[in-house]
Amino acid sequence: MSPADDLSRPSPADALKAALGPEVVSTDPALLELYGQDIWKVGRRPIAILRPADTAGLSRALAETARLKLPVAPRGGGMSYTGGYASNAGPVALIDLGRMDRVLHVDAEAMTVTVEAGCTWKTLLETLKPKGLRTPFWGPLSGVSSTIGGGLSQLNAVFGAGHWGTTSESVVGLTVVLADGRLVTTGARRKADGRAFYRHYGPDLTGLFCGDCGALGVKAEITLRLMRAPAHEAHGSFAFDTADQALAATAEISRAGVAADMFGFDPALSAMRLKRASLVQGVKALGAMATSGGLKGVAAAARTAMAGRGFLGADDWSIHLTAEARSAAGADADLAEARRICLGLGGREVEASIPRVVRTSPFTPLNNVLGPDGERWVPVHGLVALQDGPAAYRAIMARFEALKPRFEAGGVQTGMMLTALSTNALLIEPVFVWPEERRLLHEATVEPHVLSKLPRHGEDPKVTALVAEARAACIDAFTEIGAAHFQIGRTYPWFDSLDEGARRLIHAIKAEVDPTNRMNPGVLGL
Repeated sequence: MSPADDLSRPSPADALKAALGPEVVSTDPALLELYGQDIWKVGRRPIAILRPADTAGLSRALAETARLKLPVAPRGGGMSYTGGYASNAGPVALIDLGRMDRVLHVDAEAMTVTVEAGCTWKTLLETLKPKGLRTPFWGPLSGVSSTIGGGLSQLNAVFGAGHWGTTSESVVGLTVVLADGRLVTTGARRKADGRAFYRHYGPDLTGLFCGDCGALGVKAEITLRLMRAPAHEAHGSFAFDTADQALAATAEISRAGVAADMFGFDPALSAMRLKRASLVQGVKALGAMATSGGLKGVAAAARTAMAGRGFLGADDWSIHLTAEARSAAGADADLAEARRICLGLGGREVEASIPRVVRTSPFTPLNNVLGPDGERWVPVHGLVALQDGPAAYRAIMARFEALKPRFEAGGVQTGMMLTALSTNALLIEPVFVWPEERRLLHEATVEPHVLSKLPRHGEDPKVTALVAEARAACIDAFTEIGAAHFQIGRTYPWFDSLDEGARRLIHAIKAEVDPTNRMNPGVLGL
């Protein structure tokens, strides 16, 4: 081929647009820049954004990228902080399922709901609530923009996780589009309508695509289990003097299975979060609380408003939980058991402002992707066995202590969040906040009226490199404990944790579903 012939060929982006249409393929420079970065990483700018409208369109789009031999990567709500879709590899076309955002079918007889992968947790909750239904796990704190497909690829914690575990544990079946456009369906399906109704019929093929970070295929349609929404809630908040007390209480509440969802903060993270008045004094949340619960709701809203931000001491660790049940007596009994555990471990009960407001308005705008004074923010996390929480915490704090002089010189603040997964795992999430220029993703995520009040900071690559070093130190500490991780992306050492047999197996699976390694290459260490 002569150079002239090569120049006459359309670019991959132009070829995609010609084949799929401009309504599906975007090459807008601002959008490409935005989609090339996540909360932590700026990757290589993608050459195009593919936005199919349905499963058939997604299949056509992937078949076309296969013809062009073009790598692709799926992007969910964009809140990854592990390079899940942002990489330095390229060229790559990103797949945005934002147009595939429908709740396709609610089956109250089979107790399943089928959604397109671009549907957000907020949309699903609002669709099911009038029907008195809910999925067992029903979303992360970022559910206003986090998509169900993204959550299933990355896995999530928080709402409902105390009873029901993470995202994938509520899934019945999937429709997945492979790298070449082929469709794979999983789960036992009714002959009458082809819909999945039960997950386990032979080997668990559904589980194969859960937590894969988009390395094995693009989830198009997802069927989840339904349950009747618990009619009653009870909320509790408890303060502790030490990390050991808070970790012990979190673990024991998890073992007891009495919290539907639970999260804890160290003193530093409490101070950061409570600095935003919206967390405990949101007018909309208080109004909803008052109107949704009769006289009891009015009383709860009044207590929350009166507590303001002064219910925790400056040095307090805290745990905030919600118990839920079919009866008020059941919810109160679970809360009573959580109270017994916390008080027995040296805690004291404080006003339950945070869990009330969070449950009343679970999916709020993601203004916390920046610090309270406009700083950059990024977490890292590990999932450990319940008894390993104290050892993991001490290992992290030892590394922080070694970095303390450099943290202070660079203005780096750290915090810690805790939560639990069902009755057998503790999530520890160190958080870093530091003065650094915000990025386009922050500008697109934070509400304009909030963003306008936040100061800007100058670029400081040395301090950002220090945060990268500290994150790596945390991952080393977690690895020593034997931790697991969500949203593995290009950050956590999942592949290295496998034995030889498991490595050979995952390579064989990858070779079958993606033989040319075009699907999110490099993610998961593949």
